[in-house]
Amino acid sequence: MTVRIAAVGDPGHLEDQQSLARARALSRQGAPDLEWSPLTVGEPGAQGLEGYDAVWLMAWPQAPEAEGVRRAAWQAHATGTPVLVSPTEPPAGFVGQARERAAYRIRGEHRAAEAARIEAGEREPRTYVSQMRGPRHRGWRPLVALAVAAGVWVLGAFVVFLPTLFLVDSEEEMANPVNPWASVSLNLVLALLIPATLLGLWVGFRRSPWRVLSVTGRLRWGWLGWCLLVVTPLWAAYLVITWFVFDQEVLDRPEHWVALLVITLLTTPLQAAGEEIAFRGGLVQGVGAWFRTPVVALVVTTVLSTAFFAAAHGSADVWVVIELGSLAVAGCWLAWRTGGLEAVIVLHVVNNVLIMVTGILLGGLEESYVDGSTQGSPVSAGMNVVATVIVTAVLLRLARRRGIAPAGWNTPATG
Repeated sequence: MTVRIAAVGDPGHLEDQQSLARARALSRQGAPDLEWSPLTVGEPGAQGLEGYDAVWLMAWPQAPEAEGVRRAAWQAHATGTPVLVSPTEPPAGFVGQARERAAYRIRGEHRAAEAARIEAGEREPRTYVSQMRGPRHRGWRPLVALAVAAGVWVLGAFVVFLPTLFLVDSEEEMANPVNPWASVSLNLVLALLIPATLLGLWVGFRRSPWRVLSVTGRLRWGWLGWCLLVVTPLWAAYLVITWFVFDQEVLDRPEHWVALLVITLLTTPLQAAGEEIAFRGGLVQGVGAWFRTPVVALVVTTVLSTAFFAAAHGSADVWVVIELGSLAVAGCWLAWRTGGLEAVIVLHVVNNVLIMVTGILLGGLEESYVDGSTQGSPVSAGMNVVATVIVTAVLLRLARRRGIAPAGWNTPATG
């Protein structure tokens, strides 16, 4: 540690020269950490004594041209810097105060350097899956994020479901998809995954939770709009083909079909976005923070996201799991390549809204939901996988053309 002491005097004055020489001689003998900087009375301006740990005035300057050094000395004293007026070398007490000030300055410099290092680390480009692996990362942070998100979601679900229990005839009606109260409650509970995930990431990682939307730290509405324009007609065509392939029939509409239609259009997008932000966002980024290598993080989180997403829907049928898994894998890959959730949110929203609207207007809404009794088929699963692959390829081509995804089939977007 070097202690910087400003020695302000008259270089032409013999006593000042001798005092400075004695101070330096004593420093060489027993205090090599002291650095004496001789300054003339007229040299320091209003800010001229900043950066010194102590100020030694060999005499109080009286001349009019010394106004600058007088102000600088008072300012140094006001900021806690030791100031001494003495014609002889400083006493040990003054030197001790200077050392304390130097230690305080060095600690401040270290804190500033650490803050600069962290800030530089925060600005380093990262893939989507590694957005939460910043300079402050610790192994326990993902667990805290998960606990907070789960707690917030459970509490919110209780608040949403509680009044609904008084609005339906029985607990069984809570799972009835044609009951408007049950439908809106389910959608709102899944929509609560959005604030729960954001809060969990913020508390757990102490980083901007908006990184879960994209590597830019926000939802890219322009890109989301392009995805909507592309996905809607393609997915509608896929659903029309499945209608004819499976020879589906027009059935009676539900009793409350108008209310169900309004609920679907207003809340189903939030429900689908909630699932994506939780399963392809918070889960992926939270677990991904444990892995130093982004590719390893991508593989592990894709497997976990797919498994949890399929399990959350309740069906153990292999063909249903394949259908759900195709969306999960495509979503993780789209987030990796485009650096955000916009594309997969649109794909999920369009799928759910079109299926729900079709089930309401043409009948068969009950079969639109996936639960423990849902059964699939090889044909249905195969068609779904093909449609998902085609839409994903089209979206990635569009993303490359619009500068959202970098060139190359596996190069991730960073931000």
